[in-house]
Amino acid sequence: MKNWFLDNHRLKRASQYIAAVILCALILCFLLKLWRADSRVPLHYNGDALIHTMFIKTIVDHGWYWENPRLGAPGGLEMYDVPAVDNSAAAILALIGLFAKDPFLILNIFYLLTFPLVTVSALYVFRQLNLSYATSLFGSLVYTFSPYHFMRGESHLFLSAYYFIPLVVLVLIWVASDQLTGGRGRLGLDVKSPKFILSIVICLLVGSNGIYYPFFACFLLLVAGLSAAVVRRSLKPLGTAVLLVAVTFGVVLVNFAPTIIYTYKHGPTGVTARSLAGPEIYSLKISQLLLPITGHRVGALNRLKNLYNQNTNVTESDATALGLLGSIGFLVLLAQLFLRRSERNALLADLSILNIFAILLATIGGFGSLFALFVSPAIRSYNRISVFISFFSLLVVVLGLEWFYLNRVKRGTPRIVFYIGLGVLLIACAFDQTSRVYVPQYAQIKSEFKSDEDFVRAIDSSLPDGAMVFQLPYVPFPEHPPVNKMVDYDHLRGYLHSADVRWSYGTMKNRPGDLWLKQIAALPLDQMVQSLAFAGFSGIYVDRNGYNADDAAALEGQLREILQTGPTESENRRLVFFNTTDYNARLRQKYSDSQWQGKHELTLHPVMLEWRGGFSDLESSPEKNWRWSSSEGELHFHNGSQQPRRVSVEMWFVSGYEEFADMSITGLFSDQLKTNANPVFYSKTLTVPPGESVIKFASNGRRVDAPLDPRVLVFRIENFKMNVLE
Repeated sequence: MKNWFLDNHRLKRASQYIAAVILCALILCFLLKLWRADSRVPLHYNGDALIHTMFIKTIVDHGWYWENPRLGAPGGLEMYDVPAVDNSAAAILALIGLFAKDPFLILNIFYLLTFPLVTVSALYVFRQLNLSYATSLFGSLVYTFSPYHFMRGESHLFLSAYYFIPLVVLVLIWVASDQLTGGRGRLGLDVKSPKFILSIVICLLVGSNGIYYPFFACFLLLVAGLSAAVVRRSLKPLGTAVLLVAVTFGVVLVNFAPTIIYTYKHGPTGVTARSLAGPEIYSLKISQLLLPITGHRVGALNRLKNLYNQNTNVTESDATALGLLGSIGFLVLLAQLFLRRSERNALLADLSILNIFAILLATIGGFGSLFALFVSPAIRSYNRISVFISFFSLLVVVLGLEWFYLNRVKRGTPRIVFYIGLGVLLIACAFDQTSRVYVPQYAQIKSEFKSDEDFVRAIDSSLPDGAMVFQLPYVPFPEHPPVNKMVDYDHLRGYLHSADVRWSYGTMKNRPGDLWLKQIAALPLDQMVQSLAFAGFSGIYVDRNGYNADDAAALEGQLREILQTGPTESENRRLVFFNTTDYNARLRQKYSDSQWQGKHELTLHPVMLEWRGGFSDLESSPEKNWRWSSSEGELHFHNGSQQPRRVSVEMWFVSGYEEFADMSITGLFSDQLKTNANPVFYSKTLTVPPGESVIKFASNGRRVDAPLDPRVLVFRIENFKMNVLE
């Protein structure tokens, strides 16, 4: 009899979760109009969605996301400098990849799967708090279909995977209410209790969930521990919180270990360097929490939000809107701060403390800005804590509905009316929290996708396996501003649709492979084409969106003349491809085997330059080019060959005033000279050993008076040239 009761109870619980998943799927299908979708065409096909698809394809093709030999040709891509994937999501992606090999299909499956996973997670937490199934189901679905979920989408795929957040909030509640102590140890922990074990498991999971969610979880754990310590007048809750923070942080370190080790061995590149302005720009704004979503279905509310957007700086924090119901809960939590704490409102009091400290951390000019100033600016998008605030706020609403259900709704017809009311309110919330603009432009995306797919497959079929294709214009990877009409990661389209070709785009910014691509792309076009042939490239891919119309036409005209052949063009006329196989064969006939091998080695392992320290980017006019520096700057030489190389360098030094300043040159060689506002010519022949060498420049000149330029400008180098002599 007991076994029958347990089995029946488990079956009932399982059926409740299954029903929640089915209802979630039906609502999602309606909101996104999924019957219009093609499962193998992504819901989003630009920007960050492309790099997430690249991660997926790398996991499927190469086992994990750290290295990809088919990107960044001729070298390859190593992602250690930018650990942009959270391993908990990567594990799920790898699991899906065992059954589905198409990266776009896996992308869609994972993103759509995040919705029922959030529903199940939130439902579990509400039920753990002893709330009825009806109100728990309502709250979990409202949380699932928050604006945050849709606005992050496939472009911020791993932020959309916030299914651990409700579980973290459950742990926060346990810590704040001191439910994890009671044992005999120094911290009073009952390490065998289900709640403590589950708390550890949740910390292990969220610690593998990227960097933002673990960071916010650790901060709020400390807040919960401190709050409980004050209320209980005991340090045990704080000790518990510190232990859970240590577990979470330890898991983060394990997940980031490959990056830490790689950086220690190879040095930092500054790829992920963040400015102190980041936390201000990407902060949380209370106004954006409470205002309607952009594109609201109600015209008056949409106009109100548009008025706000037109008069303020709109960033990704636009995705933080709580919706009407969440806003009510948020305001209740603020009001709770003014009420005396009691046993009846203990949970509300704990949530109000967590909520206000989340705001203090993330709001503009908040603790997050101080953390960036005194610890690290690496965490910049503090608005992302809104997914915690959203759950706090909705939990308050669900608690209010539960109180009403238990105290005001009698059995029979009133309960049926209550359930119907919840259903109507759920529909209202779904319409309030979502917009028609969240529905992907399926036909437009599919047309663009199909054009790229057919174009790249034609390239694949025209080249042997493993052939290399050079992509123009040169675009650094990752995180680069738009190049004309090209947005970041557009060059990944080639790789994502190909089966065997290797692509030049996608080598890590500021590493030797990137310096090689940048140097090759900067050559005069005839020299670039010749160098690509020596290096073993078999084609040149041009994205016309990276140029204005005249420049693209001129480039293609020159390539036609040099290669003596025309290009293949995509159906939408955006992409063109020049097969250089015949050109390579004609060039090859001009050299002996040993000569060709020598050209190959010299091209693949040139002496490359990198300006660091106080040097700014290159600037130019029709007459000359120049590079400003502060009082100190460095020129790094990268000799990738195994032999020393003799090179000659020439340049003009200019400082800002008529009086002379001392210029000191040290490192690979030493020299002294005088500079002033009149250019001083300088040349030198030197031997560059294998590996990396440095020339350091130091000037005692005065800073140039440039009120509108925030840079420190002391001297500049004009018309720098380097020639390899042997």
